[in-house]
Amino acid sequence: MELHELQPMTTAPAVGSGGIPLRVAFWTLGCRLNQYDTEGMKTTMAGLYDIEVVDWHAPAQLYVLNSCTVTAKADQECRRLARQVKRRHPASKVVVVGCYAQTQPEALTAIAEIDGVVGNTAKDDVQRWLPDVLGAGVPPLEVEEFAADPVFDSPLIDEFSGRSRAFVKIQDGCNLRCTYCLIWRARGPGRSRTPADVTAQLQRLVDKGYPETILAGIHLGGYGRDLPETRLLPDLLDECLARFPELRIRLSSIHPNEVTPRLLAFFRDNPRMRPHLHISLQSGSDGVLKRMKRPYRSDRAWAAMRQAAATVPHFGLGADIIVGFPGETDAEFEDTRRMVAELPFSYLHVFRFSRRPGTAAAEMPDQVHPDVITRRSAVLRALADRKQAEFARDLVGTTREAVVEAEAAETGWRQATTDNYLTVLVPDGNQQPGALVRIEITDYRDGRLHGTVHEQLNGNRFAETGE
Repeated sequence: MELHELQPMTTAPAVGSGGIPLRVAFWTLGCRLNQYDTEGMKTTMAGLYDIEVVDWHAPAQLYVLNSCTVTAKADQECRRLARQVKRRHPASKVVVVGCYAQTQPEALTAIAEIDGVVGNTAKDDVQRWLPDVLGAGVPPLEVEEFAADPVFDSPLIDEFSGRSRAFVKIQDGCNLRCTYCLIWRARGPGRSRTPADVTAQLQRLVDKGYPETILAGIHLGGYGRDLPETRLLPDLLDECLARFPELRIRLSSIHPNEVTPRLLAFFRDNPRMRPHLHISLQSGSDGVLKRMKRPYRSDRAWAAMRQAAATVPHFGLGADIIVGFPGETDAEFEDTRRMVAELPFSYLHVFRFSRRPGTAAAEMPDQVHPDVITRRSAVLRALADRKQAEFARDLVGTTREAVVEAEAAETGWRQATTDNYLTVLVPDGNQQPGALVRIEITDYRDGRLHGTVHEQLNGNRFAETGE
């Protein structure tokens, strides 16, 4: 069957029930929202065509690369993957969708190995662009500007392929326009999912047996401000916790100024809220934060993180830090280093400043020399490693809830993610991915926590469904 002979169907027959299914492979770069969007494309595509989703490295007729453009490295990786898969399978079609496609479509259409470029404004509209990608005509370029006041629109998904915990996109876009960031262009204005749609999505995932979900957004703390009847993030949490009495809920990244007493009360008062926050911090220097156009200053960040860490014992606290922002002096870097040293972080993500064309920061004077950025990054990473080890050692002898994830690299062990977001190795017993367990953390050696499973708290969804 030629690719252009494949026709959309109102309902998709079971794979292999007749004809030849379209073999499709997906690769996702970047954030949790991208991972959710990939699952949305799979769901939509399966409703239109008879498809078989295969591994990215397997032969396929169509390869869909969901791109990220947070850094120049992410752009480079997207181009590398597209060229690599086309070399392996020259007769296949390769389409790049998502953030890189939205912000730099010309760069991608110039690459001969790419057969279609679809931005965030169109990637959910599979019926619109897929026939053109599969056809023999001019490769499609589906990139439009976002509407001034867009409405949240995303398909419901039934599962997260190969994952033990599910992500739910409850918010998209951003209105802040930080000077180093392209995401406001890539994702458009901030917009929120209605509470009814959020709970409908959660219901599907709960029915599939997922024990934990992560509520995610580009600007998660801004959830609900655009809805006709304003429902802020704490209001949504109230509804979700009441509606799903067994579900564990985790939040993705949030800004320091959005860590409020009402939000922290959920972690203190409800054990089903995972005791963990990831803070979009970026710097501990007021001068750098001002040049970044971040909506807070360092004193607010200090207070928010101290309050979060004190909410319950062993509260997991992570943060993003950008090193080498234009004009960052030794004194400004020291402000950040001191904040990291004195606050009880359990981990840290350290990023080198990436000069993104189209951002205000790319044109700022006093760009920091790469060698200086390298030295400063090494200082913060070494400090973060030490603090992560200290946090992990303090957990030895405690009992935590965790979700079993996958087999570990070490034979005879599985990985589990604790409620406060640490990885623990547990003996490979009967627990399968997706098992919610209670574990005792027994020791910390060779940079890894180890523990034993005391109790399984949910049914095994893989065993029950025969997966």
